[in-house]
Parts: sequence; structure tokens; C-alpha cells
Amino acid sequence: METKTDAVGRIERLLAQVAGRFTAEDDAEQQWLIDQCSPEAARLVPQLSVQALHLLDAVPADGSINVVGLSRATDVPKGTVSKHVRRLVVAGALERHRLPDNLKEVHLRLAPVGAEIQQAHRSLHAQTEEGLRAFLHRYSEADLAVLARVLTDLARMPREGLRFRPDLLD
Repeated sequence: METKTDAVGRIERLLAQVAGRFTAEDDAEQQWLIDQCSPEAARLVPQLSVQALHLLDAVPADGSINVVGLSRATDVPKGTVSKHVRRLVVAGALERHRLPDNLKEVHLRLAPVGAEIQQAHRSLHAQTEEGLRAFLHRYSEADLAVLARVLTDLARMPREGLRFRPDLLD
């Protein structure tokens, strides 16, 4: 019989596995993106990291955003955003421009190729979310309620430095 300590250890390992599967570069996903794009956009896809794709996804399809806004929207540090933005501009996925009423601030908008990659990336997420929903429907409402409660508590658990503080949850 598995002890509570054994179960906690197993859950820790499983959470790490799940996190790895959802954040790792995936050759099949990259190929799927390439297949959805024009030859010009497809040439850029292998150059883009998962983080760069998510940053590209956060740029408004019909507007613009600055680096600070992109950092806030994605919860990615400004320096990291700046590094990826430079690469996305050089690759031709993003364009820099200035607003007529604010010539000091640099804004970003999607280039046509960037918009195409963004759309393919959003479609990829829709496909994977559909699969996840189908997977979760295998479980009972009671199982899903427990899972939702655990994940909610994990997401909102306070930290002190590096230490999680479950004792501070209400």
C-alpha cells in the first residue's frame, strides 16, 4: 500500500513530467505549424522557440503593442522580451513602428508572415486543447472537481522566497 509520502513523491514526479510535456519543443508540433504556413512563413518556423511563438501570439492581430506591454501580457521579463523581439524583427515576423502621437515610444505590429505564423500557432493550440478536453471527459465530475481544486490551490499558493507556503492558503 502506498503511503501518503510515497503518493506525494509520485505526484511531484508526475507534475514535472506533465510540465515537461507541455513546455518542451516538439518536432511534430513544429512540422504541423510548417504545414499550415506558406513557404515564406514555413522557413521562419524552425528559427522560433516556443517562447518566441507565445510572444508573437500576444501581439494584437489588428493593433500594436510595446515591449513593456508585451512583457506584462505574457509575464515574461522585459529583457527576455526585448531579446526575442529583436530576433522576430530580424526574421521578418514583427515590424517596429511609432505612433503618430508618440514618436518616442517604439511599438510592434505583426508583419504578414508573423500574422500567418500567429494564426497557425493559435490553430495548433485549439487542436491540442480539443484533445485535452476529450481526455478530461473520461473522468467523473467528482474526479474533475478534486483535480480542479488541487490545481487551483497550486496556482494560487503563496511563496516565501523559494519555499511554497500551503499553510497560508485559506
